[in-house]
Amino acid sequence: MKRSLPFLSALLISLGNLRGDEPITWLVHYEATSLPQAQGWQAVGELAAQASLVDGALRIRDDSTTESGAFRASWQPKPDHEVVVEARVRVESVTAMKEKGSMGSFLYWPSIQGWPGGVLVSDGRHQEGLVLHPQKCATFLDRIVMMDTRSEFHTYRLVIRGDDMSIDVDGQRKIRGEGAFWKPAESPEAFIQFGSNAKQLTGETFWSSVRLGLRKVSPKSEPAKLRLTISEPWDILSQTPGKTEPNTTKKIAKNTRPYLYDMGQGMLLMSVAQGPDAVLEPYGVLKSVDAGKTWEPVRDMQYKAFAPLPMIRLPDATILGISRWTARYDQDKGVFIGMTHRFNEATGTFSMSESFIRVPENITLLVFDRHIFDVGNGELMAVVYGSAPMLLKSADRGQTWTHFSTLARGKRHEPAVARFSATEMTAILRTSGYQPFEQIWSNDGGKTWGSAVTLEEGSVDPDLVYMKNGVLACSYGRNGSNLMFSLDRGKTWGFHHVFTDIRGFNYTAICEVSPGRLLYVHDAPSLRAHYVDVERIEP
Repeated sequence: MKRSLPFLSALLISLGNLRGDEPITWLVHYEATSLPQAQGWQAVGELAAQASLVDGALRIRDDSTTESGAFRASWQPKPDHEVVVEARVRVESVTAMKEKGSMGSFLYWPSIQGWPGGVLVSDGRHQEGLVLHPQKCATFLDRIVMMDTRSEFHTYRLVIRGDDMSIDVDGQRKIRGEGAFWKPAESPEAFIQFGSNAKQLTGETFWSSVRLGLRKVSPKSEPAKLRLTISEPWDILSQTPGKTEPNTTKKIAKNTRPYLYDMGQGMLLMSVAQGPDAVLEPYGVLKSVDAGKTWEPVRDMQYKAFAPLPMIRLPDATILGISRWTARYDQDKGVFIGMTHRFNEATGTFSMSESFIRVPENITLLVFDRHIFDVGNGELMAVVYGSAPMLLKSADRGQTWTHFSTLARGKRHEPAVARFSATEMTAILRTSGYQPFEQIWSNDGGKTWGSAVTLEEGSVDPDLVYMKNGVLACSYGRNGSNLMFSLDRGKTWGFHHVFTDIRGFNYTAICEVSPGRLLYVHDAPSLRAHYVDVERIEP
């Protein structure tokens, strides 16, 4: 079964009057002149009783890892009206109780665990809202802007129109929020709630005012530009039923963190992590010959520290793979050793030889990542990161690699690169967990890169595919497993879709398995896949 995305109708008949000329009818409001209960708001959670007025603001302190405290009011939606929410608030603190061995990017998951200082809005169909952290404001899932919310009060305005939810701060647009009002409502009640709905996180916020209103908008017909049809999901098993992998030193872990490669001639290969999130963790390789519907492990290539991750078919039909992990020579700065793999299609096995890698001397960690390209003239280009995100080139079929360019300085990871032509390229880079991506462009084949643009989307391991119909697709995850598209080579992004907000590694991968059809793979709660048919509609 396939389904066309529900936001398509919003593209066909988008709501006009974008200037907001119509007056706002305020339905519910709170001013910090008395406690919310005295102004008709309902207390939610045990900690609501501890709220107090301090210096003209309502102080909501969540100091419990088991209880929460917030205030809620109901309201009635109207057809052809957008929702406007305003909150003037200052954040004092947000604290996560980090478990031993856990990663920082798993600490904040508002759509699942709630948040100690935010505004949650539901229209009875969908719900989303505003998340506030001392160093950022965000939605409950994947839109983030870094800013200081602690030093002073700011006025945050949410405008909810269909499935879109923009966020302005002090009158300046910070989050465009196309498709951001996405999550199915937990009940048919339309409500607004502010304060803490978190039980594990703690924090403290000060609220000067909160209000919700409606504003009439006029339908404005516009032609659709993209139609997405998404299949039902199917699971990708860690092992083929009835088969076991010999000669493994440990039990093969659940497959996570997929990386997809189209080898042509009807074959897909996928590299998957098979261990903890650690340097030199083992990976394995899976093979599909039916466009990703079923997969089987490649023999002798499971639970291997130096398994190939970027893989490519060369013009002479050779399938080449480069190991994700490398080893650094201690006595020769800037020199690393990796492994180059060649896949024998007749036997279904890989052979392996050492590769020699030379990079700038300040590089101490080097990881081959998602993308590898045949750039012509017998040259390969690979994307790496570690101490810095870089492009490497090889002129001898992956036996030696040399530094070609550096994509960014500083702490940037997991670069995804798309080539539009021999000269035009773009890259999206991870900055940190639960922080926005950065995007850069090159017009000289990747030799030099322009200044970074900060996106509103984040936070881990993006993947980019420039499709045959000229649409640029980007998958990304944590929080959630997500997908978005661009019709102008990445200058603007839209057509967002959330596959799940279930918590996992939430690494994703995409591959165009036939013209206009993407295979989308993600790992939350386990490795599974969808087809996404992408139809570009010209006016």
